[in-house]
Amino acid sequence: MELTPVMRQYRELKARHPDAVLLFQLGDFYEAFFEDAETVARDLEIILTSREGVPMAGVPVRKADLYVQRLLRKGHKVALASQLERPGQGKKLLKRGVVRVLTPGTMIEEGALDSGLDVLLAAVWPRGERAGVAWAEAASGGFWAEELPLGELAHLAARLPVAEWIVPEGWRPPVELPGVGTERPEADFSSAALHARFPGELGDAPLAAAAAGALLVYLTATVGDLPHLRPPARAGEETLVLDAFTQRSLELLTPLRAEGAVTLLSVLDRTKTAMGRRLLRRWVLAPLARREGIERRLDAVDCLLQSGLDDALARPLGSCCDLPRLRGRVATGGLSPGDLLALARTLDAAAEIGERLKDLLAVAPEELAALSDAIGKAPAELADDLRRAIVDPPPPTLDGGDVIREGYDPALDSLRREAGEVREAIAGLEAAERARTGIPSLKVGYNRVFGYYFEVTRSQLAKVPSDWRRRQSLTGGERFTSAELASLADRLAAAEDGIAKLERDTFLSLCRRVEGEIGALGAVGEALAELDALRSLSEVARRKGYTRPRFTDRAVVRIREGRHPMVEEVTQFVPNDLELGEGVKLAVVTGPNMAGKSVFLRQTALIALLAQMGSFVPAKEAELPVFDRIYTRVGASDALTGGLSTFMAEMVEAGAILRGATPRSLVILDELGRGTSTHDGMVLARAIARHLAMEIGCKTLFATHYRELARLADEAPGVVNLHAAAREWKGEVVFLYRILPGVGERSYGVHVARLAQLPEEVLREAQRALDELEKGAPALPPREKELPLFATDDHPVLKELRRMDPDRLTPFEALDLLYRLKECLERGPGAE
Repeated sequence: MELTPVMRQYRELKARHPDAVLLFQLGDFYEAFFEDAETVARDLEIILTSREGVPMAGVPVRKADLYVQRLLRKGHKVALASQLERPGQGKKLLKRGVVRVLTPGTMIEEGALDSGLDVLLAAVWPRGERAGVAWAEAASGGFWAEELPLGELAHLAARLPVAEWIVPEGWRPPVELPGVGTERPEADFSSAALHARFPGELGDAPLAAAAAGALLVYLTATVGDLPHLRPPARAGEETLVLDAFTQRSLELLTPLRAEGAVTLLSVLDRTKTAMGRRLLRRWVLAPLARREGIERRLDAVDCLLQSGLDDALARPLGSCCDLPRLRGRVATGGLSPGDLLALARTLDAAAEIGERLKDLLAVAPEELAALSDAIGKAPAELADDLRRAIVDPPPPTLDGGDVIREGYDPALDSLRREAGEVREAIAGLEAAERARTGIPSLKVGYNRVFGYYFEVTRSQLAKVPSDWRRRQSLTGGERFTSAELASLADRLAAAEDGIAKLERDTFLSLCRRVEGEIGALGAVGEALAELDALRSLSEVARRKGYTRPRFTDRAVVRIREGRHPMVEEVTQFVPNDLELGEGVKLAVVTGPNMAGKSVFLRQTALIALLAQMGSFVPAKEAELPVFDRIYTRVGASDALTGGLSTFMAEMVEAGAILRGATPRSLVILDELGRGTSTHDGMVLARAIARHLAMEIGCKTLFATHYRELARLADEAPGVVNLHAAAREWKGEVVFLYRILPGVGERSYGVHVARLAQLPEEVLREAQRALDELEKGAPALPPREKELPLFATDDHPVLKELRRMDPDRLTPFEALDLLYRLKECLERGPGAE
């Protein structure tokens, strides 16, 4: 099919961006063609049309941002090809070019961003068993890098909300990386781009430098030069490892059930700024693993709490805009009048916050003193200038005019007075001409095509004076102009043009002033975000009665009257104690369902996590070691879409814990081994528990219905028994929600089933079978001997089968062989 010139132009641009959905401007619409049109129609749920057999789908230019955001959220990249010249007489083919390539990891447009969530772009450069990783947020200019074992990549990915990963061409990550993958040539993975922009950075980390270089190359190609991008910071202090399953199990960011609404982040989030909210989210996913850093945060939270400043700082912090992302708009030229006024208010609030913090400087801990120093360097003069310059409330854009306050620029004020005088003259001319002509309905109007005019109805046309000139005929009358009206219109147009130019020049001058302070604004924004997050933790501690945890260098866990931070939000809660001395490695927790075992396990993990975030904890007292990892394996789950059954998923997760846990880890296991037969599940659970206690030596809480596991306390040192207390009263089970020493006497499964309102005849049959089992009578058929699923090569049955030749067996010999094989199988694999 021969293509038209426009379609050839489209094909040329598409060939340069084959991996992006190309939106091609045709007048007032962005159109997509061929395969892109089918993608756009499907994912935007708009109509797919065609022209001359070519599929096409389009969206209005004025609403393009909304549609582009939806495509990005679907994981697509979008290339915007705009018209680069205006339509003119005789122009058959307008010049077009790609003005912006938008990808999920490079969004900087304010309307496309979630204010409470980082939108990260990351690059990975693997070499052998190690990898360099760099990640950045284009919107705020944050930039980080680190080197790590390749096996730790999954843990890093679990705590970073990466929307897009840049990887070398042909490389397949060893773990699933959430987000969109983008392959780039290996030549991009070089430190050259990094050192050209930031000389000397990451000199001791060549893999991280190569990843950072690839990230910069990609950012430049898609977004352009970002002057607000900071030099790459090393990932920071050592952090507590939380894998993705632990994050889900502990409901750190999202509830396990759709109807749930409470998460750890929702409990802790009393932040007043979007930048503080994003930082608090990072802290939840990456608690610290070094005692010094933890204590610094705790000191700051404690100081705010004791001084009462957590409450006093709430109001000024609430006046602060999202300073890191505003810096991004400064760098990309996307500032609005509202942004400048919001910046002025933020700097005013920073000055007030600085004054309040000064009162604490004599007793302020290191963390707060550093924040106070950074906030005190906010450019106050810039705030004064912006406040004097921008009208309040400001118009949404500069194009609307009336952005600069009266009195800020004498030349602008003079032009505005002149424009006002001309408008008054035009109004006066309307009255004068109405009187002179005797046309009572005469009025002066304006439109963009004809400018100012006199409008006269048809019934009054005979009264039109001869010095007027006809401009336009209408159905109900005609429009005219005069030399005087034209002169006034020219004067007004000149004044308005001058006003628009002066307003734009003044606005751009203010923007340049802000750009000159971009470094200082970055430091102020980081300090305000950290102060907001610390203040939030202080407020939560005060309102909910949290206490400061104590850390010990010994492997001791002591929690007195510990509570679950989310459960206590929705119901009355019974606190519980936990004491695991230095020699105790494993606590086996038995007891019935619904008695509080799972809540107890989770609350222990959450208290440890909160403490290492630098937060106070929901307990009367808490003494803890600093853990390096927290693992949870809670409840039944499956991964059927990945080809894993419930039991296989359980074993995969258990295997990851056994390989990753260290003596400094905290492991939470709940009901392990339920996805297979009772015997298999019990022996596996026992073996895993024994290995954790005796080989790894980490602190482990192991909840189970296999009461046989309680025998481990007699067999292995460092194992203790706990149980969820319950009592039977008048045939009903009463849950006490207390965790006490010892072994649970019964599981009360039939009682729980009664609470679930199973049919009475089912309950009676279950109780009958249970009574017989407890008396020692076989309520179920005995378990048959069976071949193992994965048989060993030395099994006597297999040896016999290998020796025989079925083609040479007589019927009698075959029958005799069958009897011998059955007898051998019954004797067991040790018999020959």
